[in-house]
Amino acid sequence: MAITTTVIGAYPKIGDELPLQALRRALHERDRGGIDDAALDAEFDTGTERAVREMDEAGVDVLNHGCIRWDDLFSSFVRAWRNVSREALERWFDNNTYFRVPVVSGALEVRAPATVREYEVARRTTKRRVKGALCGPFTFARLSEDRHYRDRSALALAVATALRAEVDALGAAGCDLVDIEEPALARWPEDLRSGAVRRVYDVLAQGSRVGIALQLSMFPADAAIEHVAQLPVAQIGVDVRSRPTRVLERISLERQTLVLGVVDARNTKLESPDEIARLVETAARRVDISRLWLAPTTSLEYLPHDIARAKLRVLAEGARTALAAGGAR
Repeated sequence: MAITTTVIGAYPKIGDELPLQALRRALHERDRGGIDDAALDAEFDTGTERAVREMDEAGVDVLNHGCIRWDDLFSSFVRAWRNVSREALERWFDNNTYFRVPVVSGALEVRAPATVREYEVARRTTKRRVKGALCGPFTFARLSEDRHYRDRSALALAVATALRAEVDALGAAGCDLVDIEEPALARWPEDLRSGAVRRVYDVLAQGSRVGIALQLSMFPADAAIEHVAQLPVAQIGVDVRSRPTRVLERISLERQTLVLGVVDARNTKLESPDEIARLVETAARRVDISRLWLAPTTSLEYLPHDIARAKLRVLAEGARTALAAGGAR
């Protein structure tokens, strides 16, 4: 038996090494008209392959595609849907990063799959399991400017309907698990008291062979965990590292896998394998080891490239240490 390790969200696109500057140069050249979309797409594919190989080499068990094409959590989906555009820059929660606010001007319609190409690139690059990555409907609804539905729950349901088409497209490409990043549900857990949450996740999950992994990143999930445990999702991810939390005292999962965020993706300080093992020991009192996965607390893109790679190596070593120490008994 082993403890499964995984990643969440975006991997660093740019680094100090010369090869890691290629994507930045390509984006600049595309803006100048020096290369066409096909050349930029090829560079994105190369960046995706690099990210996947690095995650693989670090020993991570379940990978994603690194979200190399993404400008922010919403950008790929805004480009793939009708009647929504990217407008003003806003700060991403309490991070020193920014996103462009989605502005919804009409009923959302899917033009084309947003993430299937990068999933397929990742899958052909590794023999390990690869999962998908999607934005969360409630996070999209909370952080967008809605000029059409004028109701947060209605917008979240429309987003979920569009995302379900993406889930189905990923499933057809061979994907069996997708992350749904919902930091807004951890930040505003009052949204979970609405019946709309169940309806939204029914749209995403019902009748699908693709498992849904609900990732409550960025904030403590203490007030959210009891509510999300009732949703039709296969996995629930919580941050147990970056901020004070008592979420492990509140968790009672009968069927879902618990994904523990055990390495801080917003702090350059490296954790030790023993620190990770202690968190596993605590969690194993509440959830059986067969339903425990380990991950970073959120996207690794907030870290320098070399630190992100080191964090993944520590993550893999921490999983081995936890098992050897008997913390999973």
